[in-house]
Amino acid sequence: MKLWTTGALLVVLLLSCSAPSSAEECNLPAKMQREDLHKLSEVRWVLVESFADYPAGVALLKNINSSIIEMHLKDNRSLLFIERDIVVGKCLIFRVNFSVPDVETSNHTLLLDGAGVQEFDGVATPFDDQDRVNIHQSCPTCLLIVYHGVFEGTPGRILLIYRSEGKHLDAEELKASESEHRRMAECLKFNVETSFRYDGKADFCLEKMEEKAKF
Repeated sequence: MKLWTTGALLVVLLLSCSAPSSAEECNLPAKMQREDLHKLSEVRWVLVESFADYPAGVALLKNINSSIIEMHLKDNRSLLFIERDIVVGKCLIFRVNFSVPDVETSNHTLLLDGAGVQEFDGVATPFDDQDRVNIHQSCPTCLLIVYHGVFEGTPGRILLIYRSEGKHLDAEELKASESEHRRMAECLKFNVETSFRYDGKADFCLEKMEEKAKF
């Protein structure tokens, strides 16, 4: 989302000329099928690790404290995506509608369906990053998303690795998975020198909002 391209941190540079490797070449988990997308709505998903392949995205990885998402399948053709992040100590919230394309017309899992809404520190603005999303899953509590977008005119990708809420605190499992996450990121030609990794302690935007509502 546009959290990866916040104003002052935007650095517009040319991307590497080398083409990314495919999911098949890098042995990514199986791509989710249309009939299984309803499972995404059963839990909230916590970002545990992330990589980017464009300079502004790499820079912003250093400023994210936490990220949690909800996905609600409204019907077999559309999905509501809500992302709540803490960036430089402030809430950044995205509400986006995605369409589920026909396999005959697109090899992506989801496509952006109209402009979404971004709310940063209480101020809402529209955005449209031409999002295309591929979702992969190796286990019921694991989620891997390859996010394609055009960020302020610069094409880029983000690799997002999630665990279902609760499993994101399984430090032993996450530690054991780090090398595999890095392998996939390297194979897909992401920058692996800088990455986001959830520290197991940072609050979520949702909890901060609920706490404020009590006073």
